[in-house]
Amino acid sequence: MDVTELPFNSFIGLKMSDRSGFLLMLENRHEYRNHLNTVHASALFSLAEASSGHFLLGEFSELTDIVPVVRTVETKYRKPATGKIFSRAKFREAEKNEILNMLSQRGRALFKVEVSLFDEADVLVMQSVFEWFCSIDN
Repeated sequence: MDVTELPFNSFIGLKMSDRSGFLLMLENRHEYRNHLNTVHASALFSLAEASSGHFLLGEFSELTDIVPVVRTVETKYRKPATGKIFSRAKFREAEKNEILNMLSQRGRALFKVEVSLFDEADVLVMQSVFEWFCSIDN
């Protein structure tokens, strides 16, 4: 599944990153601006959420029967964001093998994905931790 093709993500224009080492990106568009002429918090959040899902699907590409659902999110906006915004993601607190073992043994798992967003100057503008609940669809 390509998360950029989901209706909402497509509507707001999320794209695969054109920069090495990053997952997804928001281009520098006027539509993303807020009253301070910086990138709106909801646009940043949308990029982070999609990046979390994109990372998750990439890490578990061998599993075709998982159903992931976001359970909770913690977000910290660190700096005003301008220009193109890029995302990175990684597991937090559990390793991929631990999560695969939980899915195999219990048919479900709860784990966290940390997403960091950066501007074109590599300034960290936002960090989020997405807690995912995944189950095996039988």
